[in-house]
Amino acid sequence: MRLVALLLLAITTVVNPVSAWARDYEYEGGEIAVYVRPGEPTMVTFPGKVLGGYLAPSGQVTVERSGESLVVYSQPGLVDQGEAVLVQIEDNRSYALRVYQSNSMFPRDDLITVRDLRQPEFELPEDQVNAETKPENAPSTSVQGLMREMVLVAEFGKMKGIPGYRRSNRYSGETVVHDGAVEAKIDEIFMGTNLWGYVLSVENLLDTNQRINPAVFRIDGTRAISAERWELAPRPVTSEQKIANQHAAKVYIITRSKRR
Repeated sequence: MRLVALLLLAITTVVNPVSAWARDYEYEGGEIAVYVRPGEPTMVTFPGKVLGGYLAPSGQVTVERSGESLVVYSQPGLVDQGEAVLVQIEDNRSYALRVYQSNSMFPRDDLITVRDLRQPEFELPEDQVNAETKPENAPSTSVQGLMREMVLVAEFGKMKGIPGYRRSNRYSGETVVHDGAVEAKIDEIFMGTNLWGYVLSVENLLDTNQRINPAVFRIDGTRAISAERWELAPRPVTSEQKIANQHAAKVYIITRSKRR
């Protein structure tokens, strides 16, 4: 059983134990598990207007935006490992959902209210605020646009690369952090005229939970740092823990171009 699903049990409020649940979800990173039943809607409400996101085009899940909410539907045949949905809200915070088929242990979610005390991962410099007032239209040449594109490439399998950036795998697999607690290796680098983006794979080496320290990854010219999840589970022991992969995460760093 996935670790994230077990954690959800502790914070779930049961409305109807037979058919559906309504629950508040305190977001602390990682994926939000959503349990659905084919043909029936599940509403997920976020702490801000939903501006966009990403959904696998060939999957069994469909979504509809409605203000601060996303209505999720599924078709029969949803795979056991679920399907991923990436959501971005108006203040630039983003969320990863994992949609599963409901069952006797995890009934269909009727309503999920996501609560998030995080601040936005980055803020625009004052000289860019007027030029980029619509985050949903932010180009890849901006900090938030590049961050969004790197997440789509690293976590959702976007294959076309990022417009305006050269994708380099020259240093893939090179270890940049290994302090006995975490290990971080370079996946790839995206090099543009004004910005560079780094995608790292970070892994917990300890037998206890630990939070990723953003300061460890700050380098000269850093403009933004984000992560797939900030809390890492202990290194896996069982096969279920290895499949869940909660001990590892992608870390994204955006810096000023090294060519300037």
